[in-house]
Formats: sequence, structure tokens, C-alpha cells
Amino acid sequence: MTKKCLYCRREISDESVIDFCESCGKKVWGDRMFNTIITKMESSRENGDI
Repeated sequence: MTKKCLYCRREISDESVIDFCESCGKKVWGDRMFNTIITKMESSRENGDI
């Protein structure tokens, strides 16, 4: 099963820690906040929190 972006329905990697593509994420939150979200989500996954 392939994940799709919540906003544009573009296919995204099953390994992605978020449910939206990079393009939509940056449009919604901007570069800086998007990168912070990715960093925090990846850290949480590594810690087993999600």
C-alpha cells in the first residue's frame, strides 16, 4: 500500500514520517517550520514514540 499526500494526493514514500509531500508541507508551513517538523518526527520515530 502506498501512502498519498493528504493535500494533493501525490504518492509519497511509505517510510515518510509525515502524511503529506514536501511541496505541500513547505507551502503550508514554510521551509523553516517544515524542516523542524521533519526533524522532530524522525527523532520521535527513532525513540519509539510514534
